Amino acid sequence: MDKSRFRMTLLGAPLLVMLLILAGCGSGGNTGGTGTTTPKAKYQVTLVTDIGGLNDRGFNQLAHTGYENAEKQFGFKDSIIETQSQNDYIKNLTQAANSSDLVIGVGFLMAGAMDQIAKQFPNKKFALVDSCASLANGNCDNLPNVTPLLFKEQEAGCLVGAVAGQMELDGKASVPKLLGNSTISAVGGISIPPVDRYIAGYKYCATKVDPNVKVLISYSNDFTDPTKCQDAANAQIAQGADIIFQVAGGCGVGALNAAATKGVYGIGVDTDQGYLHPDSVITSATKHVDTAVYTIIKLTENNQYPSDPSNFAKFDLKSGGVGAAPLSSAVPSDAQATLQKYQQDIISGALTPPEQIPA
Repeated sequence: MDKSRFRMTLLGAPLLVMLLILAGCGSGGNTGGTGTTTPKAKYQVTLVTDIGGLNDRGFNQLAHTGYENAEKQFGFKDSIIETQSQNDYIKNLTQAANSSDLVIGVGFLMAGAMDQIAKQFPNKKFALVDSCASLANGNCDNLPNVTPLLFKEQEAGCLVGAVAGQMELDGKASVPKLLGNSTISAVGGISIPPVDRYIAGYKYCATKVDPNVKVLISYSNDFTDPTKCQDAANAQIAQGADIIFQVAGGCGVGALNAAATKGVYGIGVDTDQGYLHPDSVITSATKHVDTAVYTIIKLTENNQYPSDPSNFAKFDLKSGGVGAAPLSSAVPSDAQATLQKYQQDIISGALTPPEQIPA
């Protein structure tokens, strides 16, 4: 896709001089001959993806959506660096910092590299989705030029867990495709805090709704290969799981494929993934990475880059930063009522889902 925001046409000399004079009088931007002012960005912004790439149908794709929304509004030059390997983090962030004023990294696994590069470029601004810049021991290194874009994934996990718990509580009488084992599961990618927070909320609220439900948890140790997550989900289904929550990015699409193939239910992650399997995906735990990326760009363009990034507010259910996608027709109406109750309780503070996975 052609990302150029400007087109040049051959103009006669008198007209060109006139346009230059008007521009010097503060016209506010190039109209391109259309009468519509094109914005002129104060800052150049580069987005550095994680290894899932822009077409992961989730996390990185959402980040790109937020970036493109800001690009249209503020008019900076399109600059995307797709990471192919974790070994490329240092190189890619360095390249971005050399060419841009604001660098946005996508993903927890980039935290150490972000810390190193932000120190090398103290006059550049950075933001990191899902983590702070971190030291070798894993502790946050609260650098003034790195804003963590963090989420309360446990709240989104709680909502979809409450739905799963209610379906298991209702049983086969209300949900005929259940296997009847009162067992649900989650397939995580790599055990990192954002993944674990999703699963923590999922298990906590599912068992809160139905204390007898069993929750199986496994990790593929991968975020990109769908076959690994499909194998993990198949193993869980063989143990009786009939609602599979994928928390593994592009790899997790394989878990949803397994659920569809085996005739059980799937729950998507990050974005509404119901389109992948409309007959089996009942909802998705959503995380508005697009909103977070757009927000930090807007703040920077408005000269409001956070003065204390370490205290930048997390994106939560109350602020619309996380949530749950609409439920499919396969979900009984009482599960919708349960979801709404849990949503209200979280927003009011009556319920606080844990960040750590319950034993």
